[in-house]
Amino acid sequence: MDFKPHISILIPTRNNEKDLIDCLDSIGHLDYPFDKIEIVIWDNNSRQESKDKVKNFLSNMTNEKPIQVELIEHDDNYGVYTSRDGLFKQLNRQAQFVLSIDDDVILPSNIFTELIPFFERNDSIGIIGPETVFDDNPSEVAHGAGFVNQWLGRYTDVEAKQAMECDYVIGCCMLIKRDVIKEIGGFDRDYYTSHGEVDFCLKAKNKGYKILYYPGVKVKHRVERGGTKTPERMYYVFRNKLFVIKKNFSLPQKWISLTLYLLFWLPKSIIGSIRRNNRFDFQEIKIILKAMADGWLNRTGRRM
Repeated sequence: MDFKPHISILIPTRNNEKDLIDCLDSIGHLDYPFDKIEIVIWDNNSRQESKDKVKNFLSNMTNEKPIQVELIEHDDNYGVYTSRDGLFKQLNRQAQFVLSIDDDVILPSNIFTELIPFFERNDSIGIIGPETVFDDNPSEVAHGAGFVNQWLGRYTDVEAKQAMECDYVIGCCMLIKRDVIKEIGGFDRDYYTSHGEVDFCLKAKNKGYKILYYPGVKVKHRVERGGTKTPERMYYVFRNKLFVIKKNFSLPQKWISLTLYLLFWLPKSIIGSIRRNNRFDFQEIKIILKAMADGWLNRTGRRM
């Protein structure tokens, strides 16, 4: 690859120093000129011990490699997508591409040498997502190509064997052309966390950009199978699915999908809760109902 653009790697984090340090270590082994890379970390009010360990690692890293690093510290937890939007707003003017990643991913050394040529060959490509696999079992796919049925409000995930266009790629690792950010802005802060990448990709598609999933590059992700089931996570997943519909679907699609959510997906979610817990968990069902109500009433941002 002759063309080596400047790339900003943007990472939000909170109290996850072990995974973050492993993530940074993988960046230090990339097969790409380090003077063409910058790392910007947005810390969401981590405990001091966590920040000190990260700072120590970064100090050693910059002493060994000509890589630019910035750690932005905040005194509150702004959530994943508010953090990412904040990072976009401070994007280095040199950056031609942005790699937006979670702090618990391990990057392969060839991620840039493999993905950048796709942008060179097809100018309409705006976002590329690699295949993500479970860190403890790299042969098992964690996230494939994402699709949204805009009539049913239904999500599907396809384990493709070759590059394919899709509706969205998972937010833990997205390589984004800067032109996309210039045109549609950053991530929507209304989401706080969960489904912000779906919204971002759908907006990019509506502007004519292609979203590409490429399984030829595999990124390890330290994520639970089936997703985390904390009350906070559950709330934002249910609420934010409604936001995706209301913000991105056409008017007929919007009303059909919202009606289906009320008549079918809400009862299905409650039944799923009963089956999962083997009982009627009032607290969990209360969270599901609150999420649904807040989604309908446009109660955005952090609510839990």
